[in-house]
Amino acid sequence: MAELASVRQVKSKTAKDIISTILTRGITLFGGFIVSILLARFLGAEGRGIVTVIFMVPTLILTIADLGIRQATAYYVGQKLYDLNDIVKTSYFIWAITSITSVLFIAGYFGFFYYGKYSITLLLIALLSVPFSLFSKYSNGILQGKDKISKINNLELLNIIFNMLAVIVLVGLLKLDVLGATIVYLFLGIMIAIQSYAMVQKLSPIRLGYVKGLPWKLVKKGIAYATALFILQLNYRLNILMLEHYSDVKSIGIFTVGTTLAELIWQLPAAAGMVLFAKSANSKTESEAINRAAKLLRVLLPVAFAACLFIAVFSPFIVKVLYGEEFVDAAQVIRLLMPGIFVMFFFKVLNADLAGRGKPLFALAIYILPLLLNVALNYYLIPLYNINGTAIASSVSYMIGAILFLFVYAKNTGLKLVDLLIIKRSDLKR
Repeated sequence: MAELASVRQVKSKTAKDIISTILTRGITLFGGFIVSILLARFLGAEGRGIVTVIFMVPTLILTIADLGIRQATAYYVGQKLYDLNDIVKTSYFIWAITSITSVLFIAGYFGFFYYGKYSITLLLIALLSVPFSLFSKYSNGILQGKDKISKINNLELLNIIFNMLAVIVLVGLLKLDVLGATIVYLFLGIMIAIQSYAMVQKLSPIRLGYVKGLPWKLVKKGIAYATALFILQLNYRLNILMLEHYSDVKSIGIFTVGTTLAELIWQLPAAAGMVLFAKSANSKTESEAINRAAKLLRVLLPVAFAACLFIAVFSPFIVKVLYGEEFVDAAQVIRLLMPGIFVMFFFKVLNADLAGRGKPLFALAIYILPLLLNVALNYYLIPLYNINGTAIASSVSYMIGAILFLFVYAKNTGLKLVDLLIIKRSDLKR
């Protein structure tokens, strides 16, 4: 009876974590949506495009620069393979090294490609945000490994409020335009880092140091996560880099609005996936983790389909009312992205389970082909159709990658496709 009660308690906590995280993401989603509208209205298409381009390279580099330590830390903490204090100090020791390396690399890239093209002040602000963003990533790994999902949720709620207020004050009231928008990014990174520090400090003293052999183990485990995530992020953001080469910043601004609206739907699997990662990292058996992931995907797919259909149908009205006539072309971008956005739910949910169980290489192996296809399609389609061309390239790449991942996951776990895709009556019970 005691064991049954314990199982029920774990299931109840999982459900509560997922629901609270989805609610949190819903609120932050709404807040982020408001921020995207404000930035578009305040900056216009060209200004929005400049901000996107300036932070594109730091964002991509961060995915590889954290070396997957966030995921590796969550895995090691969840599995209790080392003392928490040892993991914490080693994690932040690696953070110090990767921060310095990242700043030097991005500074070199900016100097070579962006010098004279964009304001040095804007580039410096983007550069300064890197160590703070990395610190938050490392801290989240510790919190996730300790299953402190509610702490992470509270952090997100606080910062979306700060983000909105900062945009209104710096960009709207003070009329700092693109400079104000970049300062918001920096301030937000600092705020998140400070709050992350306070939360981790309650679990373990934060200091720099390492336990012999542990840095290499974390990097060895994490590099697979980092490489896989870098390939995925490159697949998501490659179009911006290619648009900068073949198009103009105004087109990038319009495309960014389109992708922002379309990718809002991904907040749903992102919220569930964060909880699923933590649960899978702490699961006693693989079958427990697999069944949880399959059920979650089955439940989310009907919701995802309805959301994608709604946004696709009403995108012209939504864009015109919220963003204005200058961004009306973003509606077609949204419609072209929707098939890929929906199918990517397969990957978003199931990959969280595999990553939580220490198996990130599935995504790396599968998404190299879609990435190459994305490059080829962008190269061919952007000169022909501009932002619509890159939207088509992205959507095709997303669909192929997600479908391949679905088949590989089914084969690896022994599940049938119907067990992953078709909702069951029992799924609706608690």
